[in-house]
Amino acid sequence: MLMRVQTLLTVVFILVLATIVSAQENELSFYEEQAQKDAHLEQTSTFSSLEDEKDFWNDQVRYEDDLKNQNSKAYKVYMNQKIKSYSEHAEACNNHCTHSDYYYQQASFYFTYKDNENSSKETIGTIVQVASPRIF
Repeated sequence: MLMRVQTLLTVVFILVLATIVSAQENELSFYEEQAQKDAHLEQTSTFSSLEDEKDFWNDQVRYEDDLKNQNSKAYKVYMNQKIKSYSEHAEACNNHCTHSDYYYQQASFYFTYKDNENSSKETIGTIVQVASPRIF
């Protein structure tokens, strides 16, 4: 009888633990998806005025700062995905896209983010490419 109770408690514990881990993974994948959506919005947005664009970027910075202060693990996931999305965009653009100074400033921030474990010489090369505005 005691063995059955111990086995049942062990199974219940494992199920609860698996549920907690799954919930954490879902939360983190939410932040990966959000980072992709945000990056796409940042890369494709057009603004009617410089003031609108400035407000947009200030809101984005505020969101990221709040996330960093409230959930550092989610922030790291978000930032690493943001870096990946910006790198993919830079590769796809290959100097054919034009973005604002605010965009390039923010892109520079993402590419120099210190917790980026995936830094490589290719990424550094992309930094130079993305951070340099096109001259017509």
